[in-house]
Amino acid sequence: MIGSNQQWLFPSKRSASTHVMNIEKAFRRVVARAGLNPKEIVRHTLRHTAIMHLVQAGVDLPTVQRISGHKSLQMVVRYSHQNGSHIQSAMDKLEKRYEIYANKIINNEQKNDEAMGHVT
Repeated sequence: MIGSNQQWLFPSKRSASTHVMNIEKAFRRVVARAGLNPKEIVRHTLRHTAIMHLVQAGVDLPTVQRISGHKSLQMVVRYSHQNGSHIQSAMDKLEKRYEIYANKIINNEQKNDEAMGHVT
């Protein structure tokens, strides 16, 4: 139900006082038409997939937590399905940042040496 007026998100066509609770048949039909195994792909798979894609796109975990409605970051991490390639990608980004900082330090030292009349 949404908001304080207690309206259903998926109202029933047959009755104004009830709502559609089961979309399982329609979901399984869509999964089968997509060539996927309906026994392996369930509605909750969509939630895992969306969270995984957000994390892989670089969205920070607190933001993913707010989007997904999880109460803890631990659950977001569980849903994010990180693997070795994501970890390597993160480490590559960190290494590039350190290279940039190291080059800035070296350039500043060289400028200071030149300003002081030191020749290297």
